[in-house]
Amino acid sequence: MDAIQQHMLDSYRAARRGEQAPPPPGRYDRETLRTIREYRSFRAITEPEPGPPWRARLRTALTRWARRSATRPDRHARQPGGGPGPSCHRPTAPTAPGAP
Repeated sequence: MDAIQQHMLDSYRAARRGEQAPPPPGRYDRETLRTIREYRSFRAITEPEPGPPWRARLRTALTRWARRSATRPDRHARQPGGGPGPSCHRPTAPTAPGAP
């Protein structure tokens, strides 16, 4: 049921009961919107400013992470020369002859 049908039903009920008919739909829309706008501007002045929205905090965190990871060398990247990094090739201690 849309607003016009609801208004017609309410008008019919009011006429049967001998009451005053309700206002047509949309009659007080401008006044309601103006009141909401004034209330929001009043709240913006009286209430403390909240922190940034979660999207802004997430964007900031992701930007910091991306910048940090772009400046750091990749630990798992292949070294020039094709093989793994030098930390994988540890020299072994020489063993004495005859030692197991």
